[in-house]
This record gives sequence, structure tokens and C-alpha cells, in this order.
Amino acid sequence: MTTVAPAGQAQYTLSLDGKMLSIFIPVQFKRRGGRKMIVAPDGVVGMRAERDESMIQAVAKAWKWRQMLDRKEVLSLSEIAAKEKIGGTYAARIYDLSLLAPDIVEAILDGRQPVGLSLREFAKGIPLAWEEQKVKFGFGG
Repeated sequence: MTTVAPAGQAQYTLSLDGKMLSIFIPVQFKRRGGRKMIVAPDGVVGMRAERDESMIQAVAKAWKWRQMLDRKEVLSLSEIAAKEKIGGTYAARIYDLSLLAPDIVEAILDGRQPVGLSLREFAKGIPLAWEEQKVKFGFGG
């Protein structure tokens, strides 16, 4: 038998007679929103083929609030929070989504965001530099 690949990575084994090939792929199963996801070796996550409607709504809300502030329809996020009947901290976290790089927003709208990316990841802080955002949130860089 011949085994190829370092430990912890995908491996295949070919029998001595060459008639049987066994493939081993170490994966992790993670939960997101009650669903199971498969995360490939080395932490590589695939791209999702479906849109995350809650993330899309949050991004849309962020841009709506940004426009309201730009047009002086409201004077602060506190005013928006009061109108929306939500906490100021939550309003600030959602508003920060308006700082996302345009290609990240486009990927979210198209359902091409990395598997496992959720609003919780954005709540941990969004870098101002777009290249840093791409690296931090799994969009390459």
C-alpha cells in the first residue's frame, strides 16, 4: 500500500495490486443557524451557494441609515436607535456594515460569502481598510 500526503491533510492509499484506491479527507462539521456545514482541511471554507437573507437585510439597513445621516434626516445613530426601538450598541454594529468593501457587499448580495460568515463575525469589529476586511472575513486578499 502507498499512502500519499502529510498527516492532517487529504490522503489517498493505493493497494499494492493497484485495484483499490482509498481516500481520506479530514473535515470538520460546524453548526451555523442550526445547519451543519463541512469545513475542509487547513480551515479552508467553501463559498455558499445561497443568500443569507438576514445578512442582506442588515447590510441594506446599514446603508439606509447611512443615507439618513448623510441627508440630515436624523442627526445621530442614537436617534435612529430610538426611531427603530433598538439599542444604540446594536444600531452601531449594524451601521458599521456600511463600511464594508464594495466587493464584499456584492458577494453577500449574490450569496457568495464564505461558508460560516455570519453577522456575529462582523460584530467582532470591521477593519477600515478594505484589504484587511477581505482577509479577516475570508474573501482572500
